[in-house]
Amino acid sequence: MRPAAPRRAILALAAVCAIAAPLTGCSGADDDRSGPGPSPRTSSDTEICIALVGYWSKEVFLERPTSGRDFMQKGLSNGQNEILLDAVDAARKERKRTDTDAALKVLDASVEKGCVERYRNGKPTEGIWREPSATPPGSGSASPSP
Repeated sequence: MRPAAPRRAILALAAVCAIAAPLTGCSGADDDRSGPGPSPRTSSDTEICIALVGYWSKEVFLERPTSGRDFMQKGLSNGQNEILLDAVDAARKERKRTDTDAALKVLDASVEKGCVERYRNGKPTEGIWREPSATPPGSGSASPSP
């Protein structure tokens, strides 16, 4: 009968090597590559808004259990939450007039329109997401009162 300790040590070493090889790039599979691969595609702020607000607006509209979270727990800004609320309101009105399928189309269109409008000129400049400015609010050029 062989001792169990050496077998465990070998298995542990194999596990470490299996994890370390891809992290260090030493697998050997890509050794013939002449340069870095293509950069991963990044999403625009508008695309992120549409995906995030679109997901949560469906959760709220369909009254799923996770829909009760507040907008910050959902990862939304105040402006994105306004888009969500407007889209859900429009979808609910459409559902009363027609059906859920039509309402979901209105929901998607409302989210897309709201996000495109919000990010048409780059990042929003109001609310908690405002970029720091050179002059803080309320600190105009007037001298302080005596």
